[in-house]
Amino acid sequence: MINLDLKVKQDTYNPLLKRKEVSLEVEHEGQGTPSRVDLRKAVASKFTTKPENVYIIEVETKTGTQNAVCQIEVYDDAQTAQKTVPKYIQTRNLPPDERKRVREQEAKKGEAKPKAEKPKAAKPAEAKPEAKVAKPDESAKEAKPKAEGKPTESPKKGKEPEAK
Repeated sequence: MINLDLKVKQDTYNPLLKRKEVSLEVEHEGQGTPSRVDLRKAVASKFTTKPENVYIIEVETKTGTQNAVCQIEVYDDAQTAQKTVPKYIQTRNLPPDERKRVREQEAKKGEAKPKAEKPKAAKPAEAKPEAKVAKPDESAKEAKPKAEGKPTESPKKGKEPEAK
């Protein structure tokens, strides 16, 4: 495990999701950006919990710096975390060999399940044949003569009407 200096920037407890939402700044002098596995272990020891309860959501190191800003969620128990954290985040937080194995299993599951075809929807014209019949009120409106002398179209905004 790499020696990491963790500084808590923001720490909020979310009682609805039973988790602590933490923003950390990690100093990693002379080394590359730390792996999620190493960060999970370091954060778990800092917050005195198991690494299974810690999920690294985002790690960002600005170019030319030795500091990484991390968004981390620390759950009260692993079952709540399994239900709440998206599957792709759970996969990202696994060690590389386990991550590869999980992705291979997901690929096999995707190949095994054939896609079900969607049932074809009925055409709208077949469903509503009476929609084609015009109502008597509409034909009466069309028969009325329009008043002369008024322009048929309103002028567009930003342009003045032309003089005749």
